[in-house]
Amino acid sequence: MASIEERAARAANVASVLRPVVNGVLSRKQAERAAQLLGLHGTTVYRLRRRFLADPVASALEPRQPGRATGGRLDAAVECVIDEAVHEWLPDQRHLAHPATDLVLEVKRRCSVAGLSPPSRSTIARRWLSYREQDALARAAIPDAAIAPGTFQVRHPLDIVQVDHTQADILLVSELDGRIMGRPWLSVALDVATRCVLGFYVAMERPGAATVILLLSRVVLRKEPWLERLGVEADWPMRGIPRTLHLDNAAEFKSRALRSGCREYGIELMYRLNRPGNRGGWLV
Repeated sequence: MASIEERAARAANVASVLRPVVNGVLSRKQAERAAQLLGLHGTTVYRLRRRFLADPVASALEPRQPGRATGGRLDAAVECVIDEAVHEWLPDQRHLAHPATDLVLEVKRRCSVAGLSPPSRSTIARRWLSYREQDALARAAIPDAAIAPGTFQVRHPLDIVQVDHTQADILLVSELDGRIMGRPWLSVALDVATRCVLGFYVAMERPGAATVILLLSRVVLRKEPWLERLGVEADWPMRGIPRTLHLDNAAEFKSRALRSGCREYGIELMYRLNRPGNRGGWLV
């Protein structure tokens, strides 16, 4: 076990590194640099900084002694379990319906395995809230952080065209016998720069590779012959070959036919990254 002098020297060293960045926002790059200098994990740097902000003296950064301390502090081993669950386990869970509840269950499971007395739900919730606040501050310090995730800075028409499908919230009924035919599917191609609809396709069948190809043909070709066949009088001049198609990860967007056709005409394919809480409805 380290002596009192060694713990004090270690705390003073940590304080000397954290003191220049104690004011303002601690960027991810600064946290990584501090962690490298101190030989610590990046998340530990954020945790120590929170303690230093609450009590800006070097002694506040001394290692906490095991066991219950005055003021109701948690056992150091339990603190470690919470930190690992919040900073390492939780960010890797992409599809949690109730992350707060799942986090509590995970902490209790880990404490049970380690033979520790689990903390209260409110304690875990406070740790998670603190982590989210620090993560938000770190993200805010990243260049272009004001741009919302999934937002594109596109200057020219046809630079990026987004394609997506949705099932219409209506039921079609047969004129012959009144039988319910089902809900139609709507496929839309949207130009990101101009927000113009470049084409759409409606069908009863679930979208597939053929749907995407038919939709893209309407994006590229003139609309007048098609509108004339439908008996529609409208001015719809938007058309052309997209430079990039922005797509989700559905199977029809990864078909060999689509990839081959886009390669033939020099169209790049860009697939959406999956993020926590991101469930459809992403057309810009």
